[in-house]
Amino acid sequence: MLATAAWGAIVLLSHHGMDGLQTAGIFVIETFGPFLFAKRYIRDVIAFQRMVKYLALMVIFLLPFAIYENVSGSPVLIQWFGSVFSVYDVVGSEARFGLRRAQGTFENFILFGVACSTAFALSFYSFRSSRLSRLSPGFVAMAVVSSLSSGAILSVVVQAMLIGWDKVTAAVTWRWAILAGIVLTAYLVVDVSSNRSPIDVFISYLTFNADTSYMRIHIWNYGTQSVMQHPVLGIGLNDWERPSWMGGSVDNFWLSAAMSYGIPGLLFIVGSFLSVCFGLGRLKNLPFQVAQCRKGLIVTICGVIVAVCTVHVWDAPYVLVIFLLGSGMWMFDDRTGDAPKPLRNHLSRVPRRDTN
Repeated sequence: MLATAAWGAIVLLSHHGMDGLQTAGIFVIETFGPFLFAKRYIRDVIAFQRMVKYLALMVIFLLPFAIYENVSGSPVLIQWFGSVFSVYDVVGSEARFGLRRAQGTFENFILFGVACSTAFALSFYSFRSSRLSRLSPGFVAMAVVSSLSSGAILSVVVQAMLIGWDKVTAAVTWRWAILAGIVLTAYLVVDVSSNRSPIDVFISYLTFNADTSYMRIHIWNYGTQSVMQHPVLGIGLNDWERPSWMGGSVDNFWLSAAMSYGIPGLLFIVGSFLSVCFGLGRLKNLPFQVAQCRKGLIVTICGVIVAVCTVHVWDAPYVLVIFLLGSGMWMFDDRTGDAPKPLRNHLSRVPRRDTN
């Protein structure tokens, strides 16, 4: 994460000089700050569960307003707060299935859906013995669907599939390696049997209409050309080369990172995500509750990794995702030998009875 933030700042300063100093500083704060904040203040399973609880409750709180926005076509929260504060503009878009896409309190309905999707697997695994765990995943899924964003819905679908695989194959050895092999085999089958690349097939089947699919394929083609033309330092905040009839939006977080910060920038941010997933996955002898939290976090990150292949995230949702990466760092300190050790912070402050 430090390398991601530092490289991004170097790229912005190299392209824009002192004019890019403020942007570079904000990038460092948004990229490394949330990670350190979560790493510092989430130090045990109780703090982690509390974080997940409030995240799920915030999504559930937004759900009725999102449904009202779907039906009435009015982003009520933005309008209410807009009468007093400075808020995001209301995003106009065509109706889908006769409903307005819920924007919630975010800049865009896509951001609303992706942000809500991060609470799905986390709430499912972190509170297995409570009523909140039984109800919140359903409410979270409803909030995500209200955005009518294919990328956000894809995040929940991927998380649900991983949860299902986890339950069905609980007694199978190397089950996650088997799943990775299945995914790789499917990719190779599509590559061999189709006259289109697997990326084109993936994009075409994960959009709600043909126009969106067509445009995202062109974004991928012209975006990858930009990466090949500027492989090291990217293009920073400069505009990318494309036909005049194409808009400037890049609906792919990973592609946008490679275009802006070059291949090294992409490798740093991808490495940050994968190092968290694989690092946590290798931990052994974790207490049951810690292992459940670990599983929920990994499944959530996997859902986000796949979802942002079709959408871009920025502002608060980007900060939230980076925060979640840092929220699991305490688990590396909870590695145990044959017996679990006491948790720190909250549990360690419980008075001990004198046995002498």
